[in-house]
Amino acid sequence: MRTTLAALGALLVLAAGCRPQLAAVQTPPRVTHSTDASVQACWVESRGKLGFTASAILIHHPTQGSVLIDAGNSSNFDAEVQAYEGKIKRWFKTFPGALKPKVPLDDLLLGMGVDPGQLHAVLPTHAHLDHIGGILDLPKIPVWVSQAEAALIERGRESVTEEVIPAHAEALADQLEALEFSGGPYEIFERHADVFGDGSIVVVPMPGHTPGSVGVFVRLPDGRRVFHVGDAINSRTQLERLRGRTRAMQRTDLDQAAAHRNVGRLRALSDQDPSLLILPAHERAAWKAVFGAPATSCAAAQNR
Repeated sequence: MRTTLAALGALLVLAAGCRPQLAAVQTPPRVTHSTDASVQACWVESRGKLGFTASAILIHHPTQGSVLIDAGNSSNFDAEVQAYEGKIKRWFKTFPGALKPKVPLDDLLLGMGVDPGQLHAVLPTHAHLDHIGGILDLPKIPVWVSQAEAALIERGRESVTEEVIPAHAEALADQLEALEFSGGPYEIFERHADVFGDGSIVVVPMPGHTPGSVGVFVRLPDGRRVFHVGDAINSRTQLERLRGRTRAMQRTDLDQAAAHRNVGRLRALSDQDPSLLILPAHERAAWKAVFGAPATSCAAAQNR
């Protein structure tokens, strides 16, 4: 326990933002969709520790059903990382492992009054173990990923890669459904996928951390807009100070140059729309700022 706490303390120091300052980036004009559509959103936290969180957003669309953004770690985490050895295994057990769920995701949802079997789909921001692992604790439902991320998961079936746990790649093989970014510009992004065609949930490609990482815009009933950016940044401080990726995050970036550029792009987006609530996947304070506290009940999200 002391080793894990010390390691997480070191990660907090790294997360403070010690990378060189980034230059401002040029972005295309802001383009938005005019829409009144909104969704109910609940914070589902599978584990929180020392300012970090492994969380998901449970979204209920008024007519289209329920979607889960991210899923945290698998309840079989310890067994699944046995496929690795050396530094990679130690990394998994120390950092993602510190956010192992206390209860499986399906039981967590049931405790909130939500039937996991009624979920419409899961939309992970990317395929790392602490974002898709919890899907294995759910019934077989569609998993929406970009084509590049689907290819990354497929490679995880062919060989042991650090990016995708073999057990995850194998289990999700017949659940993957490719997101098509057929829409034109949205905000500062060149392409987008409007999930339900009404602007309530809009997905944009953000490659860098992984080849097919995405960000997800969600419009809430109170008029606020949330932008879940996955691991594109580890804290909002990076945007405030325009700092590049921390050492801890760089270690997990497949394309470090593209990942750095995403930080600059997000800063530009934040400057253009200060009301937009940017939500890093693991910064617990950011989740509290949006949702207040993890939901204890989200029963409406099971209605279809």
